[in-house]
Amino acid sequence: MNSSLANTTMKGKDQMKSSHSCIPSASSQLLQKCCIRGNQKGKHDCDLPCSFSSESHVLSTVKIFEMAQAQLLHHMSKKEDDPSIASQPLNSHSDLSLEVSDDLQLALLLQASAEMFSKRHYERAMELLSLCNLSASLTGTPVQRVVYYYSEALRERIDKETKSITGLQLDRLVDFEVKPAGVEELFLCSKPHVIVCYRALPFYQVAQFACIQAILDNVKSEKRLHLIDFGIRSGSHWTILMQALANRGDCPLELLKITAIGTSKQVVDETGKRLSSFAAENMKFSFFFKAVVSEMKDLSKDLFELDTNEVVVVYSEYILGGMLAWPNHLEVVLRFIKNLNPCVIVVIETEANTNEPIFMDRFNGSVFLYAALFDCLEAFMERDNQHRMEFERLVLREVIHNVITCEGEGRIFRNVRLEVWRAVFEKFGIKETELSESSLYQANLMADRSAHGFCTLDMDGNCLTIKWNGTPIVFASAWKFVHD
Repeated sequence: MNSSLANTTMKGKDQMKSSHSCIPSASSQLLQKCCIRGNQKGKHDCDLPCSFSSESHVLSTVKIFEMAQAQLLHHMSKKEDDPSIASQPLNSHSDLSLEVSDDLQLALLLQASAEMFSKRHYERAMELLSLCNLSASLTGTPVQRVVYYYSEALRERIDKETKSITGLQLDRLVDFEVKPAGVEELFLCSKPHVIVCYRALPFYQVAQFACIQAILDNVKSEKRLHLIDFGIRSGSHWTILMQALANRGDCPLELLKITAIGTSKQVVDETGKRLSSFAAENMKFSFFFKAVVSEMKDLSKDLFELDTNEVVVVYSEYILGGMLAWPNHLEVVLRFIKNLNPCVIVVIETEANTNEPIFMDRFNGSVFLYAALFDCLEAFMERDNQHRMEFERLVLREVIHNVITCEGEGRIFRNVRLEVWRAVFEKFGIKETELSESSLYQANLMADRSAHGFCTLDMDGNCLTIKWNGTPIVFASAWKFVHD
């Protein structure tokens, strides 16, 4: 497969015209209500949903942090451990606006404070964090917002290390260390701030459309389909799949069974009712929905109504990564998947490395990831949007604090790169399979709905990597067991 998607687009268009198992255009429009940035640079004829000036964003938030990191390393090469960077002028950037220059200085202060913490110069780190407090803001630029949450987390980590914890700080530390919110509770819930922000951020939609098409490609001749969803949310993406399956004129589907796994029976049942209602009103094939309320590590085949006449598909969206803190649990789940004998396993995960044992490596990996997320939120949602503010405060803040303040099994939010997943899957005889031209077309279709080229697509082997301003955010992939 060519590493560039450009060569596949025209072929995909031709294939779409003749295929009966592709996502219909009417279904595509359901998830195209938000403006999604595409990979067509120089295109300025698309109105953005909020104020987003290309002039004020010549530098992405990630680029600003990269420049700050480079300047810190340059400073340290001259005066190691010297916190005087706070009083040193930035390297000359005469072409930067005042706002960007201020953001760069703020990012530099955060980087320096993290470096001082990593070297156990806690007092110096706190001095730098105090300077961060002068400009960091919950409602400011993406850099100011990122620095606000990371500064807060670093102060908490320093308090933990120095044992100088009192009052509210102690209560908060216990929350993060002993019982942090889980992946499902934060990301897979159906709360409005989660649903709205997921729909606004383009890379999640792009990944879903590519993977829905991958499912269609692998079941095109099957009449009875059993889809097992590891962590269903609103389930709206499955209505897209249903419509595509209903359009299969050459091989009509007889049955679609969806088994959804979750820890909240109420949430899963509500999703099931919505999907069942949709199927009853719009689909001619039989539809069956089953809720399995269980922890992933406790799954067993007797919880599922499996039928040898049905083909099984496993769909995992940000679930396997939630088990990286417990490798034994992940191994149990992968063995369970093997016992299901699925025709394909569709996986969407974050493409980042926040799992390094060395603090500064982990800090920088997470900063670049969440800087890109805050940057994207800035592009698609107003700064005072209530859903955005709640998502940042209740979701992203929790994750940042967990990554920075916790170690061991208490650090439950971990991400690893695609090459790590390849190595893990290989141990269980799971190999990535090529995404079809139709899948790549669907991804391009969603990405092309927006302007300025900020959301770009690349192939990494047979997997699709979705980037924001050049920073990898998620990957979409399809896998199969290699039978002896």
